[in-house]
Amino acid sequence: MSSKNNCSVVLMASMLACMSSQIHADENTERKKGSRNRLLEEVVVTAQKREEDSQDVPIAISAFSGDKLEAFGIENTSDLQKITPGLTFTYTYGYTVIYLRGVGSDAFLPSADPSVATYIDGINIPATRGKNDTLGPVQRVEVLKGPQGTLFGRNATGGAVSIVTADPPPEGEPIAGTLKADIGNYGRRGYQLYGASNLVGGLGATVSLFQNRGDIIAHNYLTGPDGETVPGPEREDKDEGARLKFRWDISDFMSATVIGSYINQFNGSSLMLENTRPALILAGGDGSETKADRRLENDFEGGSGTQNYIYGAIFEWSPGPFDMKFTASNIETDVDWGQFDYDSTPSSGATFFVYNEPSLQDTYELQFTSNEETWLSDNLEWAAGLYHLEASSGFDRLFFTVNTGLVTPAITNALPPALSGTVTTLLRELTANNEVMLQSTGILDTTADSVYFQGTWTFDERFNLTVGARYQEEHREIGDTYLDLVDTTSGNPPPEYYEGNDFSRNTRVLSFEGKEVDANTTSWRIASQYFASDVVQFYTSLSRSYKSPTFNVVNFFTPPDLVKAEEATAFELGFKSEMLDGELQLNGAIFRSVAKDLVTAIVSFTSGGIVRFSNANEAVSDGAELDFQWQPMPDWNPGLAITGGASYIDAKYTDYKNGSGFDDETGLYFGPDNLTGIPLQEPRDFTGNSVVRTPKLSSSISLNQFIELGDYGNLEFAVDYSYKGEYNTTPQASPYFIQDQFEVWGARATYFYDPLGLQVTAYVDNAKDKDYFATIMQSDFGRTVSLAAPRFYGVRLKWDYGLMFE
Repeated sequence: MSSKNNCSVVLMASMLACMSSQIHADENTERKKGSRNRLLEEVVVTAQKREEDSQDVPIAISAFSGDKLEAFGIENTSDLQKITPGLTFTYTYGYTVIYLRGVGSDAFLPSADPSVATYIDGINIPATRGKNDTLGPVQRVEVLKGPQGTLFGRNATGGAVSIVTADPPPEGEPIAGTLKADIGNYGRRGYQLYGASNLVGGLGATVSLFQNRGDIIAHNYLTGPDGETVPGPEREDKDEGARLKFRWDISDFMSATVIGSYINQFNGSSLMLENTRPALILAGGDGSETKADRRLENDFEGGSGTQNYIYGAIFEWSPGPFDMKFTASNIETDVDWGQFDYDSTPSSGATFFVYNEPSLQDTYELQFTSNEETWLSDNLEWAAGLYHLEASSGFDRLFFTVNTGLVTPAITNALPPALSGTVTTLLRELTANNEVMLQSTGILDTTADSVYFQGTWTFDERFNLTVGARYQEEHREIGDTYLDLVDTTSGNPPPEYYEGNDFSRNTRVLSFEGKEVDANTTSWRIASQYFASDVVQFYTSLSRSYKSPTFNVVNFFTPPDLVKAEEATAFELGFKSEMLDGELQLNGAIFRSVAKDLVTAIVSFTSGGIVRFSNANEAVSDGAELDFQWQPMPDWNPGLAITGGASYIDAKYTDYKNGSGFDDETGLYFGPDNLTGIPLQEPRDFTGNSVVRTPKLSSSISLNQFIELGDYGNLEFAVDYSYKGEYNTTPQASPYFIQDQFEVWGARATYFYDPLGLQVTAYVDNAKDKDYFATIMQSDFGRTVSLAAPRFYGVRLKWDYGLMFE
């Protein structure tokens, strides 16, 4: 760490120590109880597998209760980036890509696990198309920053998002329930029904139903036979589902919980893209650019239909000297319809489609935690456990079509003699036939077992030390894969051909044997916590975590190659405090993360497959962040609250010499896995380029005013501002694939009438109608993009019908 950073830390510590003498924790508690502003709630978290106030945890964490999220207008996990600086959500072909503090992975298939793990009620949610983490009614959401490998397990190299749903009310409590409706522009309409009740004795249940619809925002148009503009193929998005939770309090020290959820959705927006800079070679571009305008020209309907199923069972038992918790889960995702216009142009260049993209995951965790009766409980708190995972994901059968003129004779004639004759013949067929249809497969199976322990020893009331480790053994294997040529001379095969086991029209071109890999890793964490006063603490943390090795599952011309395990080591120095008689809560941290062999991805047909994973040797992220919660006028205006934060991250690839990408001028693919050996296609050095999807500066601020009107009800006004600086979306740092800095404003006005449990909110999101990208993709065909949501406005109605049963 530089001397400049050291000086900053010493100065910060001195200022806080001086101010701490003016702080009184008891007064702070009373003031917050006296205010009804929903942003001032204190949130209890389980970041260390036990319940603690978020301000007492020696981890950089953003925690939000259900009411707090509602006050911010947060409806799903991707919206968390608006109120969590350093967190970035983008989308790639229907998959969510998350970066936190400059650590993440742009490898997006289920075979390349995310670097920021997502949990719902302690159950790990794998990477899949669509979203199976729609928030709905929740008890709280925790965003844990930095590696979380010891307690949250495999692949949490960047952090974790933990969603906790509400439990049923205990015996004797009344029925709880809400009905919500959201009506907005673009034909948006959403409905949500939630109910919770004690059924009998210690048995209770919650149920949540939701449905969302809306008009298409980006419309598709084509040119008709007479030159007229006609509508192109398109379909509106939808998502609907249900979540059910039963909890049985068998006794004072034993309980059982069963969880089930189902989500059915169609996502077309992330698989209907605009080609705003067609490649010179494959798409006939001339280097000119067009501005994205939500006007598509796709000749092939895109989108994915997904069904997500989650089943879980949790058994908790407190036999005395420790607490025990057993969690079992089964998650199944079925993509039964996935199509994409690969070139995203009105010409019939190339298409990708799949009608069976399965993903299965079973997990079992046995966890033990200390309690007040545990030996040495006055000084030692600990959590330990065993974890087992079995998973299978990939493509049962996937198809890729290429039409006349895609590959020019100049390219095929440049193929070196050393290239496989079958591949050469196949590529040259692209210039001779009307259409070439390729078929392939790729299923990755995973088995992992781990054991973990983390303990905190309290030396005195001011200082404690935390040590943790997790040992994991993992086995991964990909089965035999192949490349088939499908005969289309008599027309495309019928639907049952694609969905069934009919291979009668196939010619086997290439066959690849399956491969397997074993990996044993040990993640660890060492942290210390020092309380300078009752309300000011400092903490340090040094940790290491791993992302599992994997294989490329989509392979056309090359065998499945191994993608090495990613290692992330992070150091953090931070503080948490409450100042100005408890009116200001201020937290901050400086951090460094070093990632080795980080997993990257590129979308390319000419590299041997549609999506290719590889490793960058090393990347380093240095940064600092600050967040606050302020009640500026507790006596004059106790309903006013201001919250916000800022994050500065300098993330660079420090060793990335074998980079893959596309030449900005020719559009030719280059990289270590190129098929032709043309000199222009040799790998390039990306060392020194910024890590993708990581703005140097991001910030947010929210102002919330609660006004009590007595018998007439209450009002709440809120204004939000979020800023993200520019960032690269490709490791090669091409100027044509940069997301410019953007600002998003939002506002809400809410009327509460407590006697009837009514709440009416008028809102506007992206109030200035700022255009920025949800997706920027680089491929053989150029730059394809989709814009994020435009200005949305509408009205939300919430009725707490549970009041009728009190």
